[in-house]
Amino acid sequence: MNRYEIQHKILTLAHCAVLQDREKPATFVSEGIEFSHWDFNFRDGWKADAWIASAEMSAENFIDALNTFRATLSKLIPRISLISQSFIEFTREPFVVHKVSSDVAFFHYNEDVRGGGLMFMEKEQRALSELLNHPEVPEEFYYYWNDAVNASGYSAKLLLMFSAVEALARKGGEKNIAPVTEIFGEELTKELFERDAGLRHQLVHGKYFGQEHNGKNYLELIHNKVIEYFNTKVLSRALIQTGIVNPQRHFFGNKQGGHYIVKRKDGAQIFPLKDMLEDFNENGFQTPIRYEHVFDSSIAKSY
Repeated sequence: MNRYEIQHKILTLAHCAVLQDREKPATFVSEGIEFSHWDFNFRDGWKADAWIASAEMSAENFIDALNTFRATLSKLIPRISLISQSFIEFTREPFVVHKVSSDVAFFHYNEDVRGGGLMFMEKEQRALSELLNHPEVPEEFYYYWNDAVNASGYSAKLLLMFSAVEALARKGGEKNIAPVTEIFGEELTKELFERDAGLRHQLVHGKYFGQEHNGKNYLELIHNKVIEYFNTKVLSRALIQTGIVNPQRHFFGNKQGGHYIVKRKDGAQIFPLKDMLEDFNENGFQTPIRYEHVFDSSIAKSY
């Protein structure tokens, strides 16, 4: 068994204020993981909207160690979310896994970037004019769809998209399954909306599933089907752009980065996540100053 040190950034508006130990202020331990506020001191207080989670664990390889660590975080973070009543998310944040006594570490780096914009041109303007004069589509559909696009969580988006589709299926106050089947086809309609077994029913009644459930990204699948329906059944012709990469573009949560094997240029065998991020953020993730990339993919196989 190998010994690994793992550090993971957590983005949150909760300020860790457990101050029982003045040697390690703004720190507490739960389920073997130490949580500390990302940047705290008694003079300035809480200077960042983040925590750092860290632990040491034994495992056959770094993948097993990381999976065990993140599984524990997945248990803790939703509970902290309820208690803190604040935004908290870790799945898309940077982390480092260091095999104790090794001079290299596995570093998952990413940084926030601006969302890529999409063009609203003459075709889109015509689509708007047509939709303003199309009484068959209820206003509730647009409200729910707008909320879904503006939402940031996968399951939250799906629930709102399901509501939008159900609003589309209601004519004169009564539900009509025909438009739903027309959008998705019989097989996918059954998968999504079948009573008790459908994904919509499971979500509403407390069964949680994340992205790539059943090997599918249902968010993009449903989005693309609805756009196709509007292009072929509602509008006079295909006026809404299809084939968009990452549809439902958002201001928040846009990242760039990758996985790296790195080592310190000074030869030390410590890899503080905060220091690594500072170096990569300030100097570019391809050209850090205190660390260097190790271009040997075979290392990961035995790490």
